[in-house]
Amino acid sequence: MKKRGLIEMLGATFLWGSVPIMGIYSHLPSGVFVFFRVLFGAPFILYFAIKRGGIKEFFKLKPFWPLLLSGIMLGVNWVFFFWALNMTDVSTVVVIYYAGPIISILLASIFLKEKLTIYIILSSILAFLGVIISIKGGINFSKGAFIALLAAISYGLLGFFSKIATMYHRAVSVTAWQMIISIIITLPFLFLNEWHFTYVGIIIAIITGIFHTALALFLWYDALNYIKVSNASIMQYLDIVFAIGFAYLFLHQIPDIYQIIGAILIIFAGIIAVKH
Repeated sequence: MKKRGLIEMLGATFLWGSVPIMGIYSHLPSGVFVFFRVLFGAPFILYFAIKRGGIKEFFKLKPFWPLLLSGIMLGVNWVFFFWALNMTDVSTVVVIYYAGPIISILLASIFLKEKLTIYIILSSILAFLGVIISIKGGINFSKGAFIALLAAISYGLLGFFSKIATMYHRAVSVTAWQMIISIIITLPFLFLNEWHFTYVGIIIAIITGIFHTALALFLWYDALNYIKVSNASIMQYLDIVFAIGFAYLFLHQIPDIYQIIGAILIIFAGIIAVKH
């Protein structure tokens, strides 16, 4: 693992871990916040994609359906994620949300005929237990926790459809098209939600689009030139640690023992899954 790749991956996870705070501080409805996030992040990702593969390759869209479905899931999972943050504490949301990658692996095993190993089964059980424990066995299954679960499911579908899309297209091109499609599907939220234009809200959305989305993705892709994908996937679970830490520092939210145990189980599930 080279030092540059490690630093870039830590930078990406640090930025992604602070995203919940940005969404909360924007005071924008989740759909509106996601719209502005992808709107201001997309131009940078688009430039990066075209620079990497060229304009002709970027517009080679066949098959288009995995690009379309993954783009829809990108927008949907973020809308659910930030909606859940407005309903319950950060720790509950991020712990449940990061069960999503395990769902992706399960779907790939079932529908893409990827080998279903004992490691995948074990990681799935651990992730499920992690979610159950984090919501106190269902006793504390609030509306926010339910929305976070929907975010996790759509996150899992995003990973699944993205995996299919990257079989035919460059990963960075897939991401660019996902951003473009997300702009389209979140545009109606500008008219469906009641919200007020505030400079603080829009500035936070711009910062999140440029730094927490475009820059973080650039750091992620560049880091993959220096470290293994499996190592990167494991390090991505640092998002949970950073998110809980930021929630404590800025929102004074202290995770309870159930959330801590749930987070540990889901992190272990992710480590086991990428080692299969």
